[in-house]
Amino acid sequence: MRKFALALAALALASAASPALAQSWPSRPVKLLVGFPAGGSTDLAARLLANRLSQALGQSVVVENKVGASGNIASETVAHAPADGYTLMMAATSMAAAPAFFDKLAWDPVKDFTPVALVATVPIMLVATPQLNVRNVAELVAYSKARPGQVNMASPGPTTLVRLSGEQFKQTAKLDWLTVNYKGGAPAMQDMLAGTAQVMFAQISDVIAQVKAGKLVPIAVTTKARSAIVPEIPTLSESGYPGFGFATWQGVVGPAGLPPEVVARLNREIRRILAEPETRTQFLAIGTDVATGSPEEFGALIAEEVDKIKRIAKSVGATAAN
Repeated sequence: MRKFALALAALALASAASPALAQSWPSRPVKLLVGFPAGGSTDLAARLLANRLSQALGQSVVVENKVGASGNIASETVAHAPADGYTLMMAATSMAAAPAFFDKLAWDPVKDFTPVALVATVPIMLVATPQLNVRNVAELVAYSKARPGQVNMASPGPTTLVRLSGEQFKQTAKLDWLTVNYKGGAPAMQDMLAGTAQVMFAQISDVIAQVKAGKLVPIAVTTKARSAIVPEIPTLSESGYPGFGFATWQGVVGPAGLPPEVVARLNREIRRILAEPETRTQFLAIGTDVATGSPEEFGALIAEEVDKIKRIAKSVGATAAN
């Protein structure tokens, strides 16, 4: 009986502490790390969200770019940070892709993080240079098969989901394209505009300006359904290559063990912010689709993506070195 009474007392104490923690947090500025340079889609999404979260939380949410190693430096920093709600990260698909390409990670994308909320998805688009004079997937495939080994596919990096989507399309369509891996989307884009590379799978956010300017030709998107950003562009599935469902994503995570009260409040505020029409318009303007859900749903997505990316990387023979 005494043990039972003590257990009840402990439960009551924990219950009383939970509202107190929720009310006291945050009492100082919150850091939101981004593992990529300023100006990229993950950075822009983080800054849009941070601005609105600062208002909602009554404390500054400061975006800090901790760049390097395909986002791994930021991920390691957050994984090893105190689980007090003051160090968060705008995670991207690269976090789930890391185990497929790096053998000795000092963190695990599933075990070492607390999922908070999915924020956005970024569709991947297949684009071509105008010089190819193709307007759809069928024309691009016909052009490529008539010129084996003569088409270069630009990739923003060997360990990206964007690169994997291109490799899987090459494999599925039986195309003899040469993959050229660059250190980021900017140099890849430079060679596309110069004509050194002729095709590219890229996040819509990275190519939408060039597409609108007529400098690149949109061929298809890799998502399961058409994107609200470019609803006129068909999917690869519609174009005769079913089974594609690639999109990069961005979402907020914290270190493992983040207090449930902090997670609940953050998730609630983020979902409220993303539900506002003005926020959706701002995200669409930078080439991303708003997407959200519960922490549990976001955690399930991360776990699924880890397995999926490992499987695809093995299937197409993609490594960090090639």
